[in-house]
Amino acid sequence: MKKPNKQYPKSTRSTPSPMPGILPDPSIKAASWDELIQNRGIRFIHRVAMPCPNMKGLDENNHAPNCQLCDNSQMLYKETFPGTTDEREVWGVFTSNSLEKMFEVQGVWELGTAVITFPAEYPNGLQADFNTFDQFYCPDFEVRLYDLLKYEPTTNDIQKLRYPIVNIEYITAVVNGVLTEYQLGTDYEIVDGGIHWLIKPYYDSANDLGQVFSIVYNANPVYTVQNVLHEMRVTQDYDIATGQKTARRLPQQVLVKRDFLLQKEE
Repeated sequence: MKKPNKQYPKSTRSTPSPMPGILPDPSIKAASWDELIQNRGIRFIHRVAMPCPNMKGLDENNHAPNCQLCDNSQMLYKETFPGTTDEREVWGVFTSNSLEKMFEVQGVWELGTAVITFPAEYPNGLQADFNTFDQFYCPDFEVRLYDLLKYEPTTNDIQKLRYPIVNIEYITAVVNGVLTEYQLGTDYEIVDGGIHWLIKPYYDSANDLGQVFSIVYNANPVYTVQNVLHEMRVTQDYDIATGQKTARRLPQQVLVKRDFLLQKEE
């Protein structure tokens, strides 16, 4: 067969040819990535991490014991933009997670880790930067948690758990060798994310021994950044028509772990 060499004539119809006159740029379109994350992502509140300065000096690790400023974690968190009361709201997508320890290109994935992809900018247009130990609070979804709590008298009889309580499924305690379940509205109520006791649980003030409770409750999850997968993730937007190139940041990916799975010593 002869090699075809005939040129096609121009279309005489009013409908234009479906073939583009100029081939589109095949590179990554950062704006399209940001739009995808904005439309398909879930809402997070970004908490920026910083070391707690409650220490006498820098020559040795002499952070104040039982620090109430950082809950003895030696990290402080700020979730508003500088000079404002506006929260650092950002939208992200869970792109993958791990159910067991795996060795990947990004490093070792431990139990409970996941990768979240975030846009290069906050919705207000400010550049979004993430770092190790940053936290992401998820206000629109809940997870079920459990905890042990020792009753301690307070001024308002309200005790706090690790996270603000959304609702409680069970509160149980062993009283005189019998497993006892406590009821909402009769024995306690939820006030400002804490447990407000309507009864007086057992407490030995001389030995600081209070009734121990086992609690199953729902709360909004918090994720802590273990690793930033890209130190800088950038590209260029190229305009074929003008030949101009514009530097552009790409969406960022961070390896996170649910804060509930971390120990304060970590």
